[in-house]
Amino acid sequence: MYHLLLITLIAGLLAACSSTSSNNDKTKTDTNLHSSDDKLRLAESYYKNNQPEKALTLYQQAANDGNARAQGELGLIYDLGALGVKEDNALAFHWYNKAAKQNDPQSFVNLASFYREGEFVEKDLDKAIFYYQKALNQKFAMANCELGYLYLDEPSYQDLHKAEANFLMGAESEQVPCYLGLAYLYDFEQNDQQQAFRWYKLAADSDSAIAQYNLALMYINGAGADKNIQLGHEYLAIAVEHNYPFAVGYLAKTYDFGWNVGEDKLAAVELYHKAAELGDADSQVNLGMFYENGEYVSQNIQTALQLYKMAADQGNALALNNIAVLYLIGEKVEKDLSTAVPFFYKAASLGNPNALTNLGVMYRFGNGVQQDDKQSFSYLKQAADLGFKAAYKHLGISYHLGKGTEKNDKLALSYLLDSVNHSANSAYYSGVIYSQSSEVTHDFDKAITYFEKAYELGRQQTGSNLGWIYETASPEHHNIQKAINWYQQSLSSSYSCIRLAKLYLKGEGVAKDLDKGFELYREYARIEKADADALIGNLYFFGDVVEQDYQKAKLHFERAIANKQLTAANNLGEMYRLGTGVPQDIHKAISLYEASIDWGGIIAMVNLSEIYLNGEGVAVNEKLGLSWLTKAAELGQNDAQYALGKRLIGNQDQVEGDKWIKQSAELGNEKALKYLNRSL
Repeated sequence: MYHLLLITLIAGLLAACSSTSSNNDKTKTDTNLHSSDDKLRLAESYYKNNQPEKALTLYQQAANDGNARAQGELGLIYDLGALGVKEDNALAFHWYNKAAKQNDPQSFVNLASFYREGEFVEKDLDKAIFYYQKALNQKFAMANCELGYLYLDEPSYQDLHKAEANFLMGAESEQVPCYLGLAYLYDFEQNDQQQAFRWYKLAADSDSAIAQYNLALMYINGAGADKNIQLGHEYLAIAVEHNYPFAVGYLAKTYDFGWNVGEDKLAAVELYHKAAELGDADSQVNLGMFYENGEYVSQNIQTALQLYKMAADQGNALALNNIAVLYLIGEKVEKDLSTAVPFFYKAASLGNPNALTNLGVMYRFGNGVQQDDKQSFSYLKQAADLGFKAAYKHLGISYHLGKGTEKNDKLALSYLLDSVNHSANSAYYSGVIYSQSSEVTHDFDKAITYFEKAYELGRQQTGSNLGWIYETASPEHHNIQKAINWYQQSLSSSYSCIRLAKLYLKGEGVAKDLDKGFELYREYARIEKADADALIGNLYFFGDVVEQDYQKAKLHFERAIANKQLTAANNLGEMYRLGTGVPQDIHKAISLYEASIDWGGIIAMVNLSEIYLNGEGVAVNEKLGLSWLTKAAELGQNDAQYALGKRLIGNQDQVEGDKWIKQSAELGNEKALKYLNRSL
């Protein structure tokens, strides 16, 4: 977390060493060098003057002569892949060991780094500490810093007192990495902002770009010192001049979001480009979003994807999520759920709340994954526990509907109410809970407020809920004109259509208008994918809403039957069975019941069973009657289950009869419930 890789600490060592060469060194040639020290000094001069091949040759000669410093430098050359050689851990380790045998302190530290990082050799922190201690025995202060980081960073060896002691010893020798180590220790582990500020300041004034960036943030946020935006930006500018990626990225954000400066998206984009090239993952993601959306740059999805993937390779969770979303939606790239889902999983494993929420929604609807309410709830709960407000509405709905968890409207409200002002679904379900829940005290004023908000946010069907409240749900709010107004504004809702249709047919609150009423019935049928003639036939058959007219009922039923509408066939069969509005005709009734059954009708099975069991116009046929009754019962028709149970008991089959009556009672059949209660 805090550790500066050793390589970054010593990457400038070769250049620093070259500065020790004197002008007199340049007068010597490769042929008149006698000592390894002469070769080393000339190698450093060649390095300084950008002659890598000559420098490498002399480093190798001096190292082969047994010069410990040259061996350590050669190890570093192979460690870094400097002077035109390929990075080679084996050779680096070899030369570090050579130098270490001659007690070269820098090589002790470099070997310790190998063992600490587990690079080329098996990770062994005890060996790392051993080599750091050997370097410290020679008063090599850099080892204090590295050992301090080990005690700060390694969970199994963490010892903040030892870390602090080592950092302080290194700080006495003005080791900038130790300044930083102390700053990190006080900042992140001991939450002592004033002490952290002190050490960041020392490191920053020693030209550490990392410290300059952190110090800038402390000034800007007023942490550890008085808030000073101007001074913060001065240190930030210095870190930017050093091309410190996070500093460049942060400066880009200041212009992107207008933090303490005027918003300037073009300047932000330019800086994001620079920070992205320097490897700042957040900047790569932010720049990717500009390219994805085509804002202030020409839209280029491939560039956006490339930037996201660069950040994703660094473990940036938001980048992983953004890649997944592109493939999930499939508007800007070809939709590919098999690609999207693994990216979502990886981002979620890193705790990204966007990915957790997206997976929660995907599992709820089975989109790209197998539908699983419990998994959906788990992901949404994790996102919500991270304080991710976008997950609240989905989690609230899960609690309200009892999806993946026990239904809990009180908990549902605690999440839904947080987003009612910007989420139509949150506002809608809040209204539903306050108007219909058995767990929360009804409050129709609140319900009206939230339904109106949902409507305002674009959920027009919510007008039907408002119409319902004003028409029938709350006597205190009864207002037929308001109900009609809301129904008219939400005719995309089948409920609004059917309620308004009945008001027109009855002439309640509006002038009676059968044509308008039937037009709305047809709209209701279109929305519900139902048969309008079957519905209108029922209106005339039952006579509850319009004047009863069997001839008109028959006409509409026949039109519906032409479309193979099972309810119409059953109901017209009833008319012929009973002789209601038509001459009684049992055979015609049987034919219509059989048609209804062929189209999936279950009630017709019960009616047909009664005809054969009772011998209505035909000879009694117990076997055929029981067959139809049993089929209806097996398909879950509770009246059939009760009737079958009673008949079986009457036929001395008490066990089987009781079984069917219990099933009927479980489905709420009142006759079955009364029968069981009497039996008790």
